[in-house]
Amino acid sequence: MYSTKIEVNNKIIPIRFGAYVLKCIADDGVKLQELGDKMQDNPADMFPKIIYYGALNASEGRRGDNVDINDIYDWLDVIDGGLFGEEASKIIELFTKQMTDSLPKNVQAGKETPQKMTKA
Repeated sequence: MYSTKIEVNNKIIPIRFGAYVLKCIADDGVKLQELGDKMQDNPADMFPKIIYYGALNASEGRRGDNVDINDIYDWLDVIDGGLFGEEASKIIELFTKQMTDSLPKNVQAGKETPQKMTKA
């Protein structure tokens, strides 16, 4: 499972990455093929959103009770290194691992799949 927890503002916030997080990102108008560029162009926007969507995903019924994006920004402000610190990087790496592991695997990468011959 691609999950962890953070502690901020006297509460523990579970975070879980999965398909729902990808849906939320797409709902924000970010295509998956653009995500890497968006993360590089404006990490102060994308990283907190990704973590927040993970918190929504982990919340009961995905309602986000007891958590909002400001909690994520507060957490980033108090951890060592902030947005680019080790703790934040571990969470983004967890998200990236979930995305990578969810992609279809091609055992013979780079080789085209043979097409079936059809009779005309």
